[in-house]
Amino acid sequence: MTQGRPFEFPDPNDRSVNNPHVIVERNAILGLYNQANPSNQASNVSESVRKWFEQEAMARGWAKVMFPNQNTAVLEANVAVS
Repeated sequence: MTQGRPFEFPDPNDRSVNNPHVIVERNAILGLYNQANPSNQASNVSESVRKWFEQEAMARGWAKVMFPNQNTAVLEANVAVS
């Protein structure tokens, strides 16, 4: 069986002052969650998946995590003008 590339969590250091946000869609949220939790696979972006995603994002340096709807996350980085 062939596998696709693994999902990679967005990096807040890849953001700029003009573009401090990144949108993460359902497929990527679930892919990241399922990679990190192989024994507890999810098929929906449930409250526990959203909580895990938010904690993981904050641990990776994202300043803010928003869920404008159940299946989409918006990550915001702190970026400064030099």
